Amino acid sequence: MSEAAGPVAEPSERVVVVIGGGFRGTSVLERLAANTDEFRPPGGRLRIVSVDEHPPGPGRIWRTDQCTALLMNTPASAYTVWLDDSVSSDGPKVAGPSLWEWQQQVAGFLTGTGATGGGDLGTDGGLTDTGRAVVTGELAADLARRPELAVSVRAATPDSCTPRVLLGHYLRWCHETVVASLPEGVRHDWRRDRVTDIERVGARYRVSLAGGVPLLADAVVLCTGWSTPARDHETVRPPTAVRRLRGDNASDQDLAEAKPGADVVVEGLGLSFFDVATLLTIGRGGRFLPDDATPYGLRYEPSGSEPVLHATSRIGVPYWSRPGTAVPDGESRHRFLGEALLRQPRPGRFDGVGPAIVRDTLWDYYTHLATANPDVLTVPLPQLLDALVALAPDSAEWRDVVADAVPDPAHRLDLDSDAALAQRVWDSPATFGDAVRGRLLTDVAETAKGAASSLKVAHRSFGKARGLLVAAVEDGGLAAESYFGSYAHFIDLAFRLNNGPPSVRLRQLLALHDAGVVRFLGPRAVPDGRPDATGHTPWRSPCVPGAGVRADLVIEARVPAPSLHTGTDPLLRALRRRELADVFHLPSAHGPVPTAAPLAEPLTGRLLRPEGAPEQGHASQLYALGVLMRDTRVSSLAAPAPRGDAVALRETDRTARRLLAGLWAESLCGESADLPEPFENSEAAAR
Repeated sequence: MSEAAGPVAEPSERVVVVIGGGFRGTSVLERLAANTDEFRPPGGRLRIVSVDEHPPGPGRIWRTDQCTALLMNTPASAYTVWLDDSVSSDGPKVAGPSLWEWQQQVAGFLTGTGATGGGDLGTDGGLTDTGRAVVTGELAADLARRPELAVSVRAATPDSCTPRVLLGHYLRWCHETVVASLPEGVRHDWRRDRVTDIERVGARYRVSLAGGVPLLADAVVLCTGWSTPARDHETVRPPTAVRRLRGDNASDQDLAEAKPGADVVVEGLGLSFFDVATLLTIGRGGRFLPDDATPYGLRYEPSGSEPVLHATSRIGVPYWSRPGTAVPDGESRHRFLGEALLRQPRPGRFDGVGPAIVRDTLWDYYTHLATANPDVLTVPLPQLLDALVALAPDSAEWRDVVADAVPDPAHRLDLDSDAALAQRVWDSPATFGDAVRGRLLTDVAETAKGAASSLKVAHRSFGKARGLLVAAVEDGGLAAESYFGSYAHFIDLAFRLNNGPPSVRLRQLLALHDAGVVRFLGPRAVPDGRPDATGHTPWRSPCVPGAGVRADLVIEARVPAPSLHTGTDPLLRALRRRELADVFHLPSAHGPVPTAAPLAEPLTGRLLRPEGAPEQGHASQLYALGVLMRDTRVSSLAAPAPRGDAVALRETDRTARRLLAGLWAESLCGESADLPEPFENSEAAAR
């Protein structure tokens, strides 16, 4: 028994409600099960209730009824639910396959080379090292119904981006594997419902559901993920002819509003844009066919059901494709950033850290360039690197040194060349469109170089700095001026360079552009002028002259992030109203500045109540993980990669252990732990 467990209460069943059944909800369930025996007293029983409107495992975002053409943006080899030996956690490790290993096992079953052979989709089969069949009835039925999934499994590589549907099946398999192996005295229920309110009742919590009897819980974990727009405002109809689809997961937007041939404005050119474009092209019967006559190897064959998408964003240019796993790490080993972090106070500013990241990136770029393309340098590499050490990387002196050392501007590193495109005033929509097309072709060509691309080495170097910054930034490590200023700019650029779609999406985008299905409207396009007689206002970019476009529909291609401070989610509002959670603030020269995250115990995510709130005599047993915590746990969006000491898995283990340590520390004060038995919403009924 851990000494953190506190006094032993009379043996009884404790109830933990996990709100959200996606990756983090599944990981919390797995960690609670793995750690329970260390903390519960003899005879202690635990009931874990997952509340989600979608089946636990995939949850809403990764649910298995989506279009099979939608892809993850993370390689298959960089995702797992299970803790391997690299994870620096106190809880026990439980072995299980990563997404890539699971796909290999599914492929082995389909081809008859798995542990059990076979390949008959009418039966379960293909045992994993957990002893559980990898192809369950649900997956077997989907593989039979949609053969393209089996094709994807057989063609998968560690670097390929998995269809979201298959990730959903993996997460469902992981969830069911955890449930099937729960320790004695631990049980799990799923409620297909939505939590609307949480209220403290003595030592416990009453968890109100939208469509059922409230749950009485001893602890609650919020794994609520991305926000969902208010249900009665998904399509906003202002007093004009233009309709607007609020930002959401693309599979949940009413894209039927985009009529064939209609002009549609799409706001946002990040990851959500590619999902919207996929659903409105491939999802409507269009096809991408091989074509060696194009520099990107594809052409688009339309179905005739597509709208015309006019894309705009703050920059006006799509994200760069994610660097492949073949791209090597830089030679700098982030030495300049490491030195800067040794001098960084808490709370501090980003002023001394940002230039160090740029210096590391320049070092990595020019060191790689000297090997991959040595003829472009007119001076010895050590001479250039010595100047980099001595000069500020944003100074005119450094730019002069680079101009002498690398005469061809095409070989000099410009990390944010997209910003120059966004700030320039163009001659016409055609010239801007040609410039974006040229940038996309550059990206495709650099990706094709693999390990030989110095540009992708620079992108990877710049992006990897995020992980090294976590300890200095999390839980209020930066003053508000830096966090919302130069650090936010760094994160934005790091995402644009490193967190884009797989390269195939940019090749497809080029084909859509050349087919006239996608047009680039320009940066920061907005309605310009008064509505005409039909109620339409032309959308124009201040950087691109012309008539603009009159659209019937505007699609917000973004997923809204949750916020305890400004969000409209009824559950988050209830937590503040009942003084069960407080907003996390950052210090600034002008006083505390609110963030989107709740105030929480560092490392564990245990929510802390507002200062001055009435004392209720019981320690908080409310916890939050994931997207909601992004302003405190700044690595909350990082994918849980195998053999990489995954931050997300460390967090769920710490949260589970902190929760269990307090679970049997207090008596229930005579309150019943019984819950009404689930019927149609139970997990058994779902299967």
